Amino acid sequence: MNTTLEAVTLDILGSCRELSLATLMADGNTQSDVVCFVHHGLDIYFATGRDSRKIANIERNAQVSFCLFKHYTEWPEIKALSGHAFAEILPDESAERSLAIRLLDARFPNAWTRVPEHGSSRTTVVKLESWAIKVLDYSRGFGHMDIVSIPSKRHCG
Repeated sequence: MNTTLEAVTLDILGSCRELSLATLMADGNTQSDVVCFVHHGLDIYFATGRDSRKIANIERNAQVSFCLFKHYTEWPEIKALSGHAFAEILPDESAERSLAIRLLDARFPNAWTRVPEHGSSRTTVVKLESWAIKVLDYSRGFGHMDIVSIPSKRHCG
């Protein structure tokens, strides 16, 4: 990914607080959930209940899709990301989970008052490792997009 495109991607990730996550249910239908997220570079993290449907879906099929967009008032301001990723449920005692919790605490300090067990095994932290991202940037023209492939150890697309 070139540095300009990476800067746009990181700006969009930094400006957004929620994303829509699509997973595949056991019956073959898709499910879309809104999750609050943080990022560290291009890696995206969110926390959810261990018994949630999205976790059950991810355990069956770790390939997910996501989309998010920056707030805009005029069409030339539209900037959005749509991506394919591998979802990884982070082990409870892992350093990466601890990093994600610290980032989530910093970005959403009041949210955790509703999830008192956020450090417990009742809360799961998921990492999204993107392998392809579509970067939509209308400031470069109506409908302008760049498709970026990201090297991944698990890429199968």
